[in-house]
Formats: sequence, structure tokens, C-alpha cells
Amino acid sequence: MIVTEYELRANWHKTKEKVITLPPGSVITPSARDFIRSKGIDVQIEGNGILDINKTTFSSSQQTVIKHKPYEETWKAPRRGLNQTQTQTQTQAQRAIPPGVKPEHMTHLHQGALVTKTHPVIAYRGQLDLFQCELVEAQVSFEQAGEEGLILKLEEIATFARDLMVHEVKETPFQWETLIGLTPDELRERSHHPKKYYGVEHTPLSYSHGLVVSKLQHLRAKSREVELYANQAFTNEVGECTRTDLIQALNRLSSAFYILACEVRGRKNVENPKEPRKLAQPDNRISIGVSNRHIHLSQGDLFALFGENYVLRIQKELSQPGQFAAQETVTLAGPKGTLEKVRILGPVRKSTQAEISATDCYKLGIKPVIRDSGQHEGTPGLKIVGPQGTVELESGVMVASRHIHLNLEQATEWSVKDGDRVRVQIQSKRPMILEDVLVRVNEHYQKEMHLDLDEANAALVDGKTHGVLMEV
Repeated sequence: MIVTEYELRANWHKTKEKVITLPPGSVITPSARDFIRSKGIDVQIEGNGILDINKTTFSSSQQTVIKHKPYEETWKAPRRGLNQTQTQTQTQAQRAIPPGVKPEHMTHLHQGALVTKTHPVIAYRGQLDLFQCELVEAQVSFEQAGEEGLILKLEEIATFARDLMVHEVKETPFQWETLIGLTPDELRERSHHPKKYYGVEHTPLSYSHGLVVSKLQHLRAKSREVELYANQAFTNEVGECTRTDLIQALNRLSSAFYILACEVRGRKNVENPKEPRKLAQPDNRISIGVSNRHIHLSQGDLFALFGENYVLRIQKELSQPGQFAAQETVTLAGPKGTLEKVRILGPVRKSTQAEISATDCYKLGIKPVIRDSGQHEGTPGLKIVGPQGTVELESGVMVASRHIHLNLEQATEWSVKDGDRVRVQIQSKRPMILEDVLVRVNEHYQKEMHLDLDEANAALVDGKTHGVLMEV
């Protein structure tokens, strides 16, 4: 008979006995022995009287007291009722295990503590292992679906799961700050309000959501199963939990998978038909261009800053046909500071317009005012300093509205027109949904979304980041 701490604790709490009687050949694991000592329990082997549990363990064949050796577990004596053939078979099996070898039916719970492999903590570890295998399977599936962003997030979750295992085995507190870029409170909040953050309602799982969403929901269900095993392993018979840190982390892990599923659904616009019209075609993705501070000059201001009849020199062509970044730069001066080497974009325009970020405005000491390009009413001014002169700009300094460029065919495909405002989800390592995005349509435009530097940095936009049109 193998006596484990788990089994001993469960039975002892029912009776509170001061003496327990075990059959000959019993093996008491180290953790069970510690529990016996802590409760002051006497151990009696049938036919042998009270034994000294503080110094010894038990042999299997002689039922005598011997000193404990690391990893040494002994076998049972032939049980009553076995015939001669069965007894001989068991004896041969006993002799096949050399002294000092851990029995195959047992494993280490923690350093120096042996338990049977049916122990609840061992079962929890097995489920956590299985969960990590399913994470890898999902990553393979997502690679085939072109979901690079999700693959990276699942890799982060895999690291999270491995850390859970390490801290449980080492019996150290599990501390974490964020998962998929969100704090524990943010994970809870967003999983409870998917409509607010991702434009989708709480709905039952459906085949219409697609393979990627179903995989994420499967991982969510699996993580909840791991959480149930953790509760069984670390909660005692009176409802006290010894590892609330692991339980909380596993709970937020299931929230993370639900959030990822909602993000994908929002991106693909699989919505209730009673909701506002969605554009669910695969081509609702759009590349993102990051617009650093720059200035457009009128012909007169160009001459005032650089000299009469000056012509801008092209440094590089921009994504929109006919537009370019010039080699020339100017300095912008405000009440509290200056911005040097501000790039000029060509060609010249009817009116001078400086497009800077809100952060730039604070550095200059002017109020940040958001405007669509060309709308200068109510905007502040500043001084423009060039190599040949200065210009006192009375208005035209703005934080440009986030906007999308589309040509006529693309606008028709998206069922939008010039001046519409749409919602766009940014797919990045720090995803977010941007409201009130201006649509600008011209037969010469190329499909691209423009954000200023503050917005792009907030969403961790890089060269692979895309936006997804959600609704008009």
C-alpha cells in the first residue's frame, strides 16, 4: 500500500484519529510522513506495534524499521489471498527493481517528495502540458492561414504557460503584469465588453465565425479545463486555495483567448445582421503609413523662405502619385520652443499648412487643434524660419485628422464616398480601434491609411501592421 499525503490528509480530516493502522508492506511517501509528524499521529503496522515515524520508513518484506534512502521505495509483501503462482510472479517483479530506483508508478511532486502519478497536482501538470501542445498545433494552423500576429501572441502565451509550470514546481509565487499587452484588469474588462472594444456582441460559437475563431475558442475551453484541474489540485476539502496566484492567471488566460477571438471576429466583420452594415470582404485590409511632422508651403511663402523663383528639389516620391518629400527643411518656432529640420512636402499648395503631432504642439507651446487638411479656421499660427527669410503664419498649424486615401474603384468596392467617417481596427502587437477616420477619395490616390507619429506609437505600428475597416 502506498500512503500519500493527499490520501492521508483527506481521510484524516474526516476522523482526526491519533493512531492510524497500516497493513504490512506499506510505503509512506516523504510528504505523507511530514504530515504525520505535523499532526502528531502515531503509525502502527499490523502485528508490529507503534513505529518511530521521525527516523524511519518501512521495508516491504520484513515489516521492520530501516533508514530512509533517497528515491528508495519498497514493495509490498505478498498479499493475503494470492495463490502460489501469483506470489512467485510478484516476488520476481520485486527482485527486478534494484534498490534506490524510483517505482514507475510514482513521480516527484516537489524536491524529495514522491507521490503516485494519480496525484491531483500531477494531473494538473499533465493538463498544462497538453494545453501547450494544443498551442503549437494552433500556431501551425494560423501559419497556414497567414495569421502572423496571432502566432506571435500564442508564442507569448506559451511562455506564460511555461512560467506557470516552473513557479508551481518550484513553489514560488507567480507574478505577471501583462498578457497580450493587457493587464489583468484590462483582460477582464475587455472580455466582458467585446462590443465596446471590438465591435462584436457576445454570441454562441458558430461555424460561420471561421476556423481561426474556432481554434481560439477551443484553446479558451482548454485553458478553462486546466483551471479546473488547478482548483482540484490546490483547493482543500474546506474550500481553502493555496495557489490563488495560479488560479487567477489561468482565469485571465481564458479571457485572453476570448479577446483574441473577438478581435478576429471584429476584423472579419462577422456581426449580427441587425447591427450597422459591415464590409466583410477579405480586401477590407489597408496598409498604414506613418506621417511625421511636415509642412506644405504656398508659392509665396516658399520664395520668402528660400529666395525668389526657388524650386523645391525632390528627395523621394511619396505613396500618393505626384507628391514628394523635398530635400529642403525649415524650422518652426512657437512661444515655448522650436522644431528644427521639418521636412517640406511638395508640390506647393494654395495655402501653407503645417501638420504636427500633439506632442509637437506642447513643445512649441501652442494648442493642439485637430483638423481635416485644408480646414484652417480656428487653427493657431507660428513662425517659419528658412535660409533666406521668415514667415509669420497666422493660421494653418494642425494635428491632421487620421484619414484613408482611396481611388474611385476602391471607394466603390468599400461602398464609401469622399468625406465619410469610418471605424478601423489596427492589427498590431498593441491592437486598438480608431473612430472617426476620414475617407478621402480621388481618382489618383493609392489605398493607404495615414496616422501621425503619436497615434502610430500608441498602437506600436510597424512596417507589417495593417488596419481593417470595421464599419461606416
